[in-house]
Amino acid sequence: MFIKSKIFLLKPVLFFLILSLKVNLIFAQKSDLLVITDSLNNCFSNIINEQQDENKLQLNNSVIEIIKSYLGKVESFNNPLSSVKNIGLIQSSDKKLNIYTWNIPLNDGTHKYFGFIHYSSKKKKQNLVFELVDKSNEIKNPERALLNCSNWYGALYYKIVETKYKGITYYALLASDLNNLSTKKKIVDVLFFDKIDQPVFGATIFNQPNQFYTRLIFEFNVRANMTLNYDQKLEMIVFDHLSPSKPNLVGIYEFYGPDFSYDGLKFKKGKWNLFNDIEVKGDK
Repeated sequence: MFIKSKIFLLKPVLFFLILSLKVNLIFAQKSDLLVITDSLNNCFSNIINEQQDENKLQLNNSVIEIIKSYLGKVESFNNPLSSVKNIGLIQSSDKKLNIYTWNIPLNDGTHKYFGFIHYSSKKKKQNLVFELVDKSNEIKNPERALLNCSNWYGALYYKIVETKYKGITYYALLASDLNNLSTKKKIVDVLFFDKIDQPVFGATIFNQPNQFYTRLIFEFNVRANMTLNYDQKLEMIVFDHLSPSKPNLVGIYEFYGPDFSYDGLKFKKGKWNLFNDIEVKGDK
């Protein structure tokens, strides 16, 4: 009876010991996240206060290294950097994908974009980290290009729309590009992972009509605002139709803006198909 009693007493002790270790681990992870978040917020404060482009980009190298180091930790996928003021985070509904993006404004009115993909790979049984390198200015015919992380059409992602077709998950990415002093852009890109779980940007799945594109890029006047979002009720990506202010200004995008009509993209049989002049009620 004495031996049994000792065993009986040890069980709750072991339980509370294990529980205590788990709690301490959680607090350690949260503490680490707070330290990283504070460090990144301080880095961005310094970037905002800096006047020289070269120094801004140099400070941004510290941001990249801090994020890269943090994302390399196993616990970072479930404890994402969601409280850094100048970094956007979007997460897929299947809980497999976190994407971070941010921009550095330059003195000539243009912007340089940066980012990371954090992907939970079942094939490799680990979380994969990919740094995004903005090559927007070097990409010819971007609406028909297939791209990758080292050759990325940089932008700020704000929405993921997840679809599947023939066993492939396509993540449609809605994005903003602050571009320059004359125009802004909105973008519909697509991301998927190939057979070895490497990310690919772009796929010939945007049908407009009888022409297929790998991504859609809308450019318009810097003072205008274009809506581009996913409508749950319509199950469509809905956006403002853009037109020039005068017929003779076709193709000169600094004179483009919304014309109070709306278009949409609906996913069917593996393609995002265009529908013109759709009716939109309420928020877009």
